Amino acid sequence: MKKIVQALIISLLLLLAACNMPTPTASPAEQTAIINTSVARTVAASLGEATQPSGEPSAEATQTPQPAVEDTPAPTQTPVPDTATPTETPIPCNLAKFIADITVPDGTKFEPGETFKKTWSLKNIGSCAWTSGYDIVFFGGDAMSAPSAVQITTGTINPGQTVQVSVDLTAPGSEGTYRGNWKLRDPSDVIFGIENSSSGSFWVEIVVALPTETPTPEP
Repeated sequence: MKKIVQALIISLLLLLAACNMPTPTASPAEQTAIINTSVARTVAASLGEATQPSGEPSAEATQTPQPAVEDTPAPTQTPVPDTATPTETPIPCNLAKFIADITVPDGTKFEPGETFKKTWSLKNIGSCAWTSGYDIVFFGGDAMSAPSAVQITTGTINPGQTVQVSVDLTAPGSEGTYRGNWKLRDPSDVIFGIENSSSGSFWVEIVVALPTETPTPEP
């Protein structure tokens, strides 16, 4: 590139010297000034053309492309799953709950052949009312001379109400532990039990023991 520029300058100097020779009327100093000025302009023009090739845009004209701005999508809402409404377990018509032993708690001692009254507190937790057609029935174990069935009420025990039911019993004649199991029965002879027992039954449990003899004091 440097050699090309030098050759161009020499050619221009020769051309200018031939074409722009000062007239004989100009002094030697004026002729030298004219030649120097022409050479300087030619060199400046040549250098400008060399640094800016034709057909290529200048650095100032080049614009840096701006990145395209993309629209940020709006955040989507996460759908909330529908919560299933729990279904209620239907309450059976006949169902009881044991509340307490009113008399004769488990392990009560009696002498052989002794009579006693056992009373339970039961609650109606079913959806049907207990009427005079409802009974408690002996359901296995030691009967202790009990009747096979005892009426629960002569009136009405509505759902949520509590009733006390009693049965007359007699202790067996031999020593030992005895237990009699009971359940309930509706007017259609359907037997049902209590919810807070694995067997569904409620019971009476006693211990039969001989009386302890009191030693007679010696005279």
